Amino acid sequence: MRIIDIHDKFVRACRNEGITEEQYPLNTNSKGLRSLGRFLKRLQNDHFAEIVTARFGVDAGRRAKILRTTNQSKNIITRPYQQVQFDGHKIDAIFTITYTTPLGHRIQETIDRPWLLLLIDVATRTVLGYHICLEKEYSSTDVLQCIKRAAMPWRVKPLSIHGLRYPEQIGYASAIISEASWAVWDELLFDNAKANLANIVKDRLKRVIGCDVNAGPVNMPEYRGIIERLFGLLEENGYHKLPSTTGSNSKDPRRQSPEAKARKYNISIEHLEELTEILIANYNLRPHSGIENFSPLGSMKQKIENNELIRQLPEEKRSELIFLSFQAKRNVAGSVEYGKRPYIQFENVTYHNSILSTSPWLINKELTLLVNVDDLRTIRAFLPDGSELGILKAHGHWGIIPHSLRLRKAIFKLKRDQKINFSADENPFEIYIEYLAKNNDKTSRVKLAKLQHQQPEIYQPVSHKTSLDQNSLSAKEDASNTHNMPIIKKLKRTIVF
Repeated sequence: MRIIDIHDKFVRACRNEGITEEQYPLNTNSKGLRSLGRFLKRLQNDHFAEIVTARFGVDAGRRAKILRTTNQSKNIITRPYQQVQFDGHKIDAIFTITYTTPLGHRIQETIDRPWLLLLIDVATRTVLGYHICLEKEYSSTDVLQCIKRAAMPWRVKPLSIHGLRYPEQIGYASAIISEASWAVWDELLFDNAKANLANIVKDRLKRVIGCDVNAGPVNMPEYRGIIERLFGLLEENGYHKLPSTTGSNSKDPRRQSPEAKARKYNISIEHLEELTEILIANYNLRPHSGIENFSPLGSMKQKIENNELIRQLPEEKRSELIFLSFQAKRNVAGSVEYGKRPYIQFENVTYHNSILSTSPWLINKELTLLVNVDDLRTIRAFLPDGSELGILKAHGHWGIIPHSLRLRKAIFKLKRDQKINFSADENPFEIYIEYLAKNNDKTSRVKLAKLQHQQPEIYQPVSHKTSLDQNSLSAKEDASNTHNMPIIKKLKRTIVF
Protein backbone atom coordinates (compact mmCIF):
# COMPACT_ATOMS: atom_id res chain seq x y z
CA MET A 1 0.00 0.00 0.00
CA ARG A 2 1.06 3.57 -0.69
CA ILE A 3 1.38 5.93 2.26
CA ILE A 4 -1.42 8.09 0.89
CA ASP A 5 -3.73 5.02 0.85
CA ILE A 6 -2.75 4.19 4.43
CA HIS A 7 -3.50 7.84 5.34
CA ASP A 8 -7.03 7.57 3.86
CA LYS A 9 -7.71 4.53 6.06
CA PHE A 10 -6.18 6.39 9.04
CA VAL A 11 -8.54 9.37 8.56
CA ARG A 12 -11.60 7.09 8.32
CA ALA A 13 -10.48 5.27 11.48
CA CYS A 14 -10.18 8.63 13.32
CA ARG A 15 -13.73 9.56 12.37
CA ASN A 16 -15.01 6.14 13.41
CA GLU A 17 -13.45 6.75 16.84
CA GLY A 18 -15.45 9.99 17.18
CA ILE A 19 -12.63 12.48 16.52
CA THR A 20 -14.14 15.70 15.18
CA GLU A 21 -12.87 18.22 12.65
CA GLU A 22 -11.85 20.53 15.52
CA GLN A 23 -9.54 17.88 17.02
CA TYR A 24 -6.05 16.72 16.00
CA PRO A 25 -5.19 15.37 13.49
CA LEU A 26 -8.30 16.33 11.50
CA ASN A 27 -7.92 20.01 12.34
CA THR A 28 -4.66 20.31 10.30
CA ASN A 29 -4.29 20.90 6.56
CA SER A 30 -2.59 17.54 5.95
CA LYS A 31 -4.73 15.72 8.53
CA GLY A 32 -1.58 14.19 10.10
CA LEU A 33 -0.09 12.87 6.83
CA ARG A 34 3.50 13.93 7.64
CA SER A 35 3.32 12.59 11.21
CA LEU A 36 1.94 9.29 9.92
CA GLY A 37 4.78 9.08 7.36
CA ARG A 38 7.40 9.60 10.10
CA PHE A 39 5.74 6.91 12.23
CA LEU A 40 5.75 4.41 9.34
CA LYS A 41 9.39 5.21 8.66
CA ARG A 42 10.33 4.45 12.30
CA LEU A 43 8.27 1.27 12.11
CA GLN A 44 10.21 0.16 9.02
CA ASN A 45 13.56 0.90 10.67
CA ASP A 46 12.63 -1.03 13.83
CA HIS A 47 11.23 -4.06 11.94
CA PHE A 48 13.28 -3.87 8.77
CA ALA A 49 13.14 -7.47 7.54
CA GLU A 50 9.45 -7.99 8.32
CA ILE A 51 8.39 -4.73 6.65
CA VAL A 52 10.56 -5.38 3.57
CA THR A 53 9.07 -8.88 3.22
CA ALA A 54 5.49 -7.58 3.50
CA ARG A 55 5.96 -4.62 1.12
CA PHE A 56 8.53 -5.80 -1.41
CA GLY A 57 8.29 -9.60 -1.49
CA VAL A 58 9.94 -12.75 -0.16
CA ASP A 59 13.24 -12.36 -2.05
CA ALA A 60 13.84 -8.85 -0.73
CA GLY A 61 12.87 -9.97 2.78
CA ARG A 62 15.27 -12.91 2.64
CA ARG A 63 18.13 -10.60 1.69
CA ALA A 64 17.16 -8.23 4.51
CA LYS A 65 17.27 -11.07 7.03
CA ILE A 66 20.66 -12.36 5.94
CA LEU A 67 22.21 -8.89 6.17
CA ARG A 68 20.84 -8.54 9.67
CA THR A 69 22.05 -11.93 10.87
CA THR A 70 25.42 -12.10 9.12
CA ASN A 71 28.38 -11.69 11.47
CA GLN A 72 30.46 -9.05 9.74
CA SER A 73 33.46 -9.80 11.95
CA LYS A 74 33.61 -13.41 10.77
CA ASN A 75 37.05 -14.47 9.60
CA ILE A 76 37.55 -14.28 5.85
CA ILE A 77 38.18 -17.63 4.14
CA THR A 78 41.66 -17.49 2.57
CA ARG A 79 43.02 -21.04 2.59
CA PRO A 80 42.21 -23.64 -0.10
CA TYR A 81 39.86 -26.38 1.15
CA GLN A 82 39.15 -24.39 4.32
CA GLN A 83 35.50 -24.12 3.32
CA VAL A 84 33.54 -25.49 0.36
CA GLN A 85 29.95 -24.96 -0.78
CA PHE A 86 27.62 -27.65 -2.14
CA ASP A 87 24.30 -27.25 -3.92
CA GLY A 88 22.10 -28.71 -6.64
CA HIS A 89 20.63 -26.90 -9.62
CA LYS A 90 18.12 -27.99 -12.25
CA ILE A 91 19.64 -27.35 -15.66
CA ASP A 92 17.59 -25.04 -17.91
CA ALA A 93 17.45 -27.40 -20.89
CA ILE A 94 15.76 -30.55 -22.16
CA PHE A 95 17.77 -33.61 -23.22
CA THR A 96 17.05 -36.92 -24.88
CA ILE A 97 17.92 -40.41 -23.78
CA THR A 98 17.95 -43.41 -26.14
CA TYR A 99 17.41 -47.00 -25.10
CA THR A 100 16.95 -50.44 -26.64
CA THR A 101 13.82 -52.45 -25.91
CA PRO A 102 14.00 -56.19 -25.14
CA LEU A 103 12.91 -56.76 -28.77
CA GLY A 104 15.87 -54.76 -30.07
CA HIS A 105 14.09 -51.51 -31.04
CA ARG A 106 15.90 -48.25 -30.32
CA ILE A 107 13.63 -45.55 -28.88
CA GLN A 108 14.41 -41.90 -28.16
CA GLU A 109 12.68 -40.14 -25.26
CA THR A 110 13.00 -36.75 -23.59
CA ILE A 111 13.54 -36.58 -19.83
CA ASP A 112 12.84 -34.02 -17.14
CA ARG A 113 15.44 -31.33 -16.59
CA PRO A 114 18.44 -33.06 -14.95
CA TRP A 115 20.18 -31.91 -11.79
CA LEU A 116 23.74 -30.59 -11.66
CA LEU A 117 25.39 -31.06 -8.24
CA LEU A 118 28.56 -29.07 -7.54
CA LEU A 119 31.26 -28.59 -4.90
CA ILE A 120 33.21 -25.31 -5.07
CA ASP A 121 36.13 -24.08 -2.95
CA VAL A 122 35.30 -20.72 -1.32
CA ALA A 123 38.84 -19.31 -1.08
CA THR A 124 39.87 -19.94 -4.70
CA ARG A 125 36.46 -20.37 -6.45
CA THR A 126 37.70 -23.68 -7.91
CA VAL A 127 35.07 -26.27 -8.81
CA LEU A 128 36.28 -29.44 -7.09
CA GLY A 129 33.78 -31.91 -8.47
CA TYR A 130 30.32 -32.34 -9.97
CA HIS A 131 27.69 -35.00 -10.56
CA ILE A 132 24.70 -35.14 -12.94
CA CYS A 133 21.48 -36.72 -11.64
CA LEU A 134 18.75 -37.78 -14.08
CA GLU A 135 16.00 -38.29 -11.49
CA LYS A 136 13.27 -35.77 -10.62
CA GLU A 137 14.93 -35.23 -7.23
CA TYR A 138 18.49 -36.05 -6.28
CA SER A 139 19.08 -38.50 -3.44
CA SER A 140 21.69 -39.05 -0.74
CA THR A 141 23.50 -41.42 -3.12
CA ASP A 142 23.85 -38.60 -5.66
CA VAL A 143 25.26 -36.31 -2.96
CA LEU A 144 27.82 -38.98 -2.04
CA GLN A 145 28.74 -39.45 -5.71
CA CYS A 146 29.49 -35.72 -5.97
CA ILE A 147 31.56 -35.77 -2.76
CA LYS A 148 33.48 -38.81 -4.01
CA ARG A 149 34.28 -37.17 -7.35
CA ALA A 150 35.47 -34.01 -5.58
CA ALA A 151 37.88 -35.95 -3.35
CA MET A 152 39.17 -38.49 -5.87
CA PRO A 153 41.80 -37.67 -8.53
CA TRP A 154 40.23 -36.41 -11.74
CA ARG A 155 39.97 -38.78 -14.72
CA VAL A 156 39.88 -37.85 -18.41
CA LYS A 157 36.44 -38.26 -19.96
CA PRO A 158 36.28 -39.42 -23.61
CA LEU A 159 34.66 -36.76 -25.81
CA SER A 160 32.50 -37.64 -28.82
CA ILE A 161 31.32 -34.15 -29.87
CA HIS A 162 33.27 -33.00 -32.90
CA GLY A 163 35.48 -29.98 -32.09
CA LEU A 164 34.99 -30.25 -28.32
CA ARG A 165 38.28 -30.58 -26.46
CA TYR A 166 39.86 -29.97 -23.08
CA PRO A 167 41.81 -26.74 -22.58
CA GLU A 168 45.59 -27.04 -22.72
CA GLN A 169 45.96 -27.06 -18.91
CA ILE A 170 43.10 -29.59 -18.52
CA GLY A 171 41.16 -27.43 -16.01
CA TYR A 172 40.86 -29.68 -12.93
CA ALA A 173 42.83 -29.22 -9.71
CA SER A 174 44.09 -32.78 -9.20
CA ALA A 175 45.32 -32.86 -12.83
CA ILE A 176 47.85 -30.03 -12.37
CA ILE A 177 48.34 -29.79 -8.58
CA SER A 178 49.67 -32.90 -6.86
CA GLU A 179 48.56 -31.70 -3.42
CA ALA A 180 44.95 -31.49 -4.67
CA SER A 181 44.86 -35.24 -5.32
CA TRP A 182 42.74 -36.80 -2.56
CA ALA A 183 42.52 -33.37 -0.86
CA VAL A 184 39.62 -32.90 1.57
CA TRP A 185 38.01 -29.84 3.12
CA ASP A 186 37.47 -28.60 6.68
CA GLU A 187 33.91 -27.24 6.42
CA LEU A 188 31.01 -27.89 4.06
CA LEU A 189 28.12 -25.49 3.50
CA PHE A 190 24.86 -26.76 2.02
CA ASP A 191 21.11 -26.22 2.30
CA ASN A 192 18.51 -28.17 4.26
CA ALA A 193 17.44 -30.52 1.44
CA LYS A 194 16.48 -33.98 2.71
CA ALA A 195 19.15 -35.69 0.61
CA ASN A 196 21.85 -33.47 2.17
CA LEU A 197 20.70 -34.19 5.72
CA ALA A 198 20.48 -37.97 5.28
CA ASN A 199 22.28 -39.95 7.99
CA ILE A 200 24.59 -41.67 5.49
CA VAL A 201 25.73 -38.30 4.09
CA LYS A 202 26.44 -36.82 7.51
CA ASP A 203 28.18 -40.03 8.58
CA ARG A 204 30.47 -40.11 5.50
CA LEU A 205 31.33 -36.42 5.84
CA LYS A 206 32.23 -36.88 9.50
CA ARG A 207 34.01 -40.24 9.42
CA VAL A 208 35.60 -40.26 5.95
CA ILE A 209 36.09 -36.62 4.94
CA GLY A 210 36.47 -35.44 8.55
CA CYS A 211 34.79 -32.07 8.03
CA ASP A 212 32.30 -29.88 9.86
CA VAL A 213 28.85 -29.48 8.30
CA ASN A 214 26.99 -26.17 8.18
CA ALA A 215 23.46 -26.54 6.83
CA GLY A 216 22.66 -22.85 7.30
CA PRO A 217 19.19 -21.31 7.69
CA VAL A 218 16.24 -22.60 5.68
CA ASN A 219 15.41 -20.94 2.34
CA MET A 220 18.41 -18.61 2.26
CA PRO A 221 20.56 -19.35 -0.80
CA GLU A 222 22.49 -16.10 -0.18
CA TYR A 223 24.51 -17.99 2.44
CA ARG A 224 25.90 -19.98 -0.50
CA GLY A 225 26.08 -17.03 -2.86
CA ILE A 226 29.30 -18.18 -4.53
CA ILE A 227 27.84 -21.41 -5.86
CA GLU A 228 24.53 -19.76 -6.76
CA ARG A 229 26.37 -17.27 -8.97
CA LEU A 230 28.35 -20.12 -10.53
CA PHE A 231 25.15 -21.88 -11.60
CA GLY A 232 24.00 -18.67 -13.30
CA LEU A 233 27.35 -18.37 -15.07
CA LEU A 234 27.22 -21.95 -16.37
CA GLU A 235 23.69 -21.36 -17.65
CA GLU A 236 24.58 -18.18 -19.53
CA ASN A 237 27.86 -19.52 -20.93
CA GLY A 238 26.54 -22.95 -21.83
CA TYR A 239 23.09 -24.40 -21.31
CA HIS A 240 21.10 -21.29 -22.35
CA LYS A 241 22.88 -21.40 -25.72
CA LEU A 242 21.46 -24.84 -26.56
CA PRO A 243 18.49 -25.02 -28.97
CA SER A 244 16.64 -27.07 -26.34
CA THR A 245 17.03 -24.53 -23.51
CA THR A 246 13.99 -23.80 -21.37
CA GLY A 247 15.34 -20.33 -20.57
CA SER A 248 15.42 -18.83 -17.11
CA ASN A 249 11.59 -18.75 -16.90
CA SER A 250 8.48 -19.69 -18.86
CA LYS A 251 8.39 -16.29 -20.64
CA ASP A 252 12.05 -16.28 -21.66
CA PRO A 253 12.19 -15.64 -25.46
CA ARG A 254 15.00 -18.22 -25.74
CA ARG A 255 12.47 -20.91 -24.81
CA GLN A 256 11.19 -22.19 -28.15
CA SER A 257 9.71 -25.71 -28.06
CA PRO A 258 12.64 -27.21 -26.09
CA GLU A 259 11.38 -30.81 -26.26
CA ALA A 260 10.92 -30.65 -30.03
CA LYS A 261 14.38 -29.09 -30.46
CA ALA A 262 15.95 -31.75 -28.24
CA ARG A 263 14.44 -34.48 -30.42
CA LYS A 264 15.26 -32.73 -33.70
CA TYR A 265 18.97 -32.27 -32.89
CA ASN A 266 19.21 -35.35 -30.61
CA ILE A 267 20.75 -33.37 -27.74
CA SER A 268 21.47 -36.35 -25.52
CA ILE A 269 22.47 -36.99 -21.93
CA GLU A 270 25.91 -38.02 -23.20
CA HIS A 271 26.24 -34.58 -24.82
CA LEU A 272 25.22 -32.94 -21.53
CA GLU A 273 27.93 -34.82 -19.65
CA GLU A 274 30.64 -33.82 -22.13
CA LEU A 275 29.52 -30.17 -22.30
CA THR A 276 29.44 -29.91 -18.50
CA GLU A 277 32.94 -31.37 -18.25
CA ILE A 278 34.37 -28.73 -20.61
CA LEU A 279 32.30 -25.84 -19.22
CA ILE A 280 33.71 -26.46 -15.73
CA ALA A 281 37.25 -26.97 -17.04
CA ASN A 282 37.11 -23.62 -18.85
CA TYR A 283 35.60 -21.88 -15.81
CA ASN A 284 38.45 -23.09 -13.58
CA LEU A 285 41.01 -21.52 -15.95
CA ARG A 286 39.39 -18.14 -16.60
CA PRO A 287 40.18 -14.93 -14.63
CA HIS A 288 37.72 -14.31 -11.79
CA SER A 289 36.95 -10.83 -10.46
CA GLY A 290 36.27 -12.19 -6.97
CA ILE A 291 39.89 -13.33 -6.57
CA GLU A 292 41.71 -10.30 -8.04
CA ASN A 293 41.41 -11.57 -11.63
CA PHE A 294 43.37 -14.75 -10.93
CA SER A 295 41.92 -17.91 -12.42
CA PRO A 296 40.49 -20.29 -9.77
CA LEU A 297 43.18 -22.90 -10.47
CA GLY A 298 45.89 -20.23 -10.64
CA SER A 299 44.81 -18.90 -7.25
CA MET A 300 44.81 -22.39 -5.72
CA LYS A 301 48.24 -23.23 -7.15
CA GLN A 302 49.77 -19.99 -5.85
CA LYS A 303 48.28 -20.41 -2.37
CA ILE A 304 49.55 -23.99 -2.10
CA GLU A 305 53.01 -22.94 -3.31
CA ASN A 306 52.99 -20.31 -0.52
CA ASN A 307 52.85 -23.18 1.99
CA GLU A 308 49.09 -23.17 2.54
CA LEU A 309 48.67 -26.68 3.95
CA ILE A 310 45.69 -28.82 2.96
CA ARG A 311 44.59 -32.19 4.31
CA GLN A 312 44.68 -35.29 2.14
CA LEU A 313 42.58 -38.38 2.61
CA PRO A 314 44.52 -41.22 4.32
CA GLU A 315 45.25 -44.31 2.25
CA GLU A 316 42.87 -46.55 4.20
CA LYS A 317 39.92 -44.26 3.43
CA ARG A 318 40.42 -44.02 -0.33
CA SER A 319 38.34 -47.03 -1.34
CA GLU A 320 35.26 -46.14 -3.38
CA LEU A 321 33.34 -48.56 -1.20
CA ILE A 322 33.81 -46.35 1.86
CA PHE A 323 32.16 -43.32 0.23
CA LEU A 324 29.01 -45.17 -0.80
CA SER A 325 28.57 -47.56 2.11
CA PHE A 326 26.66 -47.54 5.36
CA GLN A 327 26.35 -49.76 8.42
CA ALA A 328 23.42 -52.05 9.09
CA LYS A 329 22.67 -54.63 11.79
CA ARG A 330 21.12 -58.02 11.05
CA ASN A 331 20.60 -61.18 13.08
CA VAL A 332 21.78 -64.48 11.63
CA ALA A 333 18.81 -66.66 10.64
CA GLY A 334 18.69 -70.44 10.29
CA SER A 335 17.60 -73.52 12.20
CA VAL A 336 19.59 -76.52 13.42
CA GLU A 337 16.36 -78.43 14.07
CA TYR A 338 15.18 -78.11 10.45
CA GLY A 339 18.66 -78.30 8.90
CA LYS A 340 18.50 -74.69 7.70
CA ARG A 341 22.08 -73.41 7.42
CA PRO A 342 22.87 -69.93 8.78
CA TYR A 343 22.27 -66.90 6.55
CA ILE A 344 21.32 -63.25 6.83
CA GLN A 345 18.59 -61.39 4.98
CA PHE A 346 18.99 -57.85 3.70
CA GLU A 347 16.38 -56.00 1.62
CA ASN A 348 14.42 -59.20 0.85
CA VAL A 349 17.46 -61.16 -0.37
CA THR A 350 19.44 -63.84 1.49
CA TYR A 351 23.26 -63.63 1.85
CA HIS A 352 25.80 -66.22 2.94
CA ASN A 353 29.33 -67.54 2.45
CA SER A 354 31.03 -70.82 3.30
CA ILE A 355 32.16 -69.58 6.72
CA LEU A 356 28.70 -68.42 7.78
CA SER A 357 27.03 -71.56 6.37
CA THR A 358 29.28 -73.81 8.48
CA SER A 359 28.93 -71.80 11.72
CA PRO A 360 25.57 -72.82 13.26
CA TRP A 361 26.54 -71.28 16.62
CA LEU A 362 26.14 -67.86 14.96
CA ILE A 363 22.36 -68.32 14.58
CA ASN A 364 20.54 -65.44 16.32
CA LYS A 365 23.83 -63.54 16.72
CA GLU A 366 23.85 -59.94 15.48
CA LEU A 367 26.25 -59.09 12.66
CA THR A 368 27.41 -55.65 11.54
CA LEU A 369 27.13 -55.21 7.78
CA LEU A 370 29.00 -52.77 5.54
CA VAL A 371 26.66 -52.17 2.58
CA ASN A 372 27.65 -50.53 -0.70
CA VAL A 373 24.50 -48.78 -1.97
CA ASP A 374 25.75 -48.88 -5.58
CA ASP A 375 26.40 -52.65 -5.70
CA LEU A 376 24.42 -55.03 -3.51
CA ARG A 377 25.84 -58.26 -4.94
CA THR A 378 28.04 -58.65 -1.87
CA ILE A 379 28.07 -57.35 1.70
CA ARG A 380 30.99 -57.29 4.12
CA ALA A 381 30.09 -58.75 7.52
CA PHE A 382 31.66 -58.39 10.98
CA LEU A 383 31.13 -60.36 14.17
CA PRO A 384 29.98 -58.75 17.45
CA ASP A 385 33.62 -58.58 18.67
CA GLY A 386 34.65 -56.60 15.55
CA SER A 387 36.48 -59.38 13.72
CA GLU A 388 35.69 -59.79 10.03
CA LEU A 389 33.45 -62.66 8.98
CA GLY A 390 34.14 -62.07 5.29
CA ILE A 391 32.20 -61.21 2.15
CA LEU A 392 28.63 -62.47 1.99
CA LYS A 393 27.15 -63.05 -1.47
CA ALA A 394 23.52 -62.54 -2.46
CA HIS A 395 21.54 -65.59 -3.54
CA GLY A 396 20.70 -66.22 -7.19
CA HIS A 397 20.72 -63.49 -9.82
CA TRP A 398 21.00 -60.85 -7.09
CA GLY A 399 24.58 -62.01 -6.54
CA ILE A 400 25.55 -61.98 -10.23
CA ILE A 401 24.24 -58.75 -11.76
CA PRO A 402 25.45 -55.40 -10.33
CA HIS A 403 22.52 -53.34 -9.06
CA SER A 404 21.89 -50.48 -6.67
CA LEU A 405 19.83 -50.30 -3.49
CA ARG A 406 17.40 -47.94 -5.24
CA LEU A 407 16.79 -50.46 -8.04
CA ARG A 408 16.24 -53.38 -5.69
CA LYS A 409 13.70 -51.40 -3.67
CA ALA A 410 11.88 -50.43 -6.88
CA ILE A 411 11.65 -54.08 -7.99
CA PHE A 412 10.35 -55.37 -4.65
CA LYS A 413 7.85 -52.51 -4.40
CA LEU A 414 6.32 -53.66 -7.69
CA LYS A 415 6.27 -57.21 -6.36
CA ARG A 416 4.50 -56.11 -3.15
CA ASP A 417 1.97 -54.20 -5.26
CA GLN A 418 1.45 -57.45 -7.26
CA LYS A 419 2.42 -55.75 -10.52
CA ILE A 420 5.21 -58.25 -11.16
CA ASN A 421 6.03 -61.68 -9.78
CA PHE A 422 9.11 -63.88 -9.91
CA SER A 423 10.42 -67.01 -8.24
CA ALA A 424 13.85 -67.57 -6.70
CA ASP A 425 15.11 -69.14 -9.95
CA GLU A 426 13.82 -66.41 -12.29
CA ASN A 427 15.78 -63.32 -13.29
CA PRO A 428 14.06 -60.37 -11.52
CA PHE A 429 15.87 -57.82 -13.69
CA GLU A 430 14.53 -59.28 -16.94
CA ILE A 431 11.02 -59.31 -15.49
CA TYR A 432 11.37 -55.70 -14.34
CA ILE A 433 12.61 -54.61 -17.79
CA GLU A 434 9.74 -56.45 -19.49
CA TYR A 435 7.25 -54.76 -17.16
CA LEU A 436 8.61 -51.30 -18.04
CA ALA A 437 8.66 -52.13 -21.75
CA LYS A 438 5.02 -53.28 -21.73
CA ASN A 439 3.76 -50.09 -20.08
CA ASN A 440 3.46 -47.74 -23.02
CA ASP A 441 3.67 -44.53 -20.99
CA LYS A 442 6.40 -41.91 -20.81
CA THR A 443 7.24 -42.55 -17.14
CA SER A 444 8.02 -46.24 -17.77
CA ARG A 445 9.93 -45.48 -20.97
CA VAL A 446 12.08 -42.90 -19.19
CA LYS A 447 12.74 -45.31 -16.30
CA LEU A 448 13.84 -47.95 -18.79
CA ALA A 449 16.13 -45.49 -20.57
CA LYS A 450 17.72 -44.26 -17.32
CA LEU A 451 18.25 -47.83 -16.18
CA GLN A 452 20.04 -48.73 -19.40
CA HIS A 453 22.13 -45.55 -19.23
CA GLN A 454 23.11 -45.84 -15.56
CA GLN A 455 23.38 -49.62 -15.14
CA PRO A 456 24.04 -51.21 -18.55
CA GLU A 457 25.15 -54.48 -16.93
CA ILE A 458 21.50 -55.35 -16.33
CA TYR A 459 20.92 -55.53 -20.09
CA GLN A 460 23.60 -58.18 -20.60
CA PRO A 461 21.88 -61.57 -21.05
CA VAL A 462 22.38 -63.87 -18.09
CA SER A 463 21.77 -67.50 -19.07
CA HIS A 464 21.07 -70.31 -16.65
CA LYS A 465 24.37 -71.91 -17.62
CA THR A 466 26.25 -68.69 -16.81
CA SER A 467 24.60 -68.55 -13.41
CA LEU A 468 25.53 -72.15 -12.65
CA ASP A 469 29.11 -71.65 -13.84
CA GLN A 470 29.59 -68.54 -11.73
CA ASN A 471 27.98 -70.13 -8.67
CA SER A 472 30.16 -73.22 -9.10
CA LEU A 473 33.27 -71.06 -9.39
CA SER A 474 32.24 -69.13 -6.30
CA ALA A 475 31.65 -72.38 -4.42
CA LYS A 476 35.11 -73.67 -5.43
CA GLU A 477 36.74 -70.45 -4.26
CA ASP A 478 34.87 -70.62 -0.94
CA ALA A 479 35.89 -74.27 -0.48
CA SER A 480 39.50 -73.40 -1.24
CA ASN A 481 39.44 -70.54 1.25
CA THR A 482 37.83 -72.76 3.89
CA HIS A 483 40.51 -75.43 3.41
CA ASN A 484 43.34 -72.93 3.89
CA MET A 485 41.98 -71.00 6.90
CA PRO A 486 40.14 -71.68 10.17
CA ILE A 487 36.39 -71.23 10.18
CA ILE A 488 36.59 -67.77 11.78
CA LYS A 489 39.80 -65.84 11.62
CA LYS A 490 40.36 -62.49 13.30
CA LEU A 491 42.05 -60.18 10.85
CA LYS A 492 44.48 -57.57 12.10
CA ARG A 493 43.25 -54.63 10.10
CA THR A 494 41.52 -51.35 10.76
CA ILE A 495 38.05 -51.11 9.30
CA VAL A 496 36.80 -47.54 8.84
CA PHE A 497 33.00 -47.15 8.93
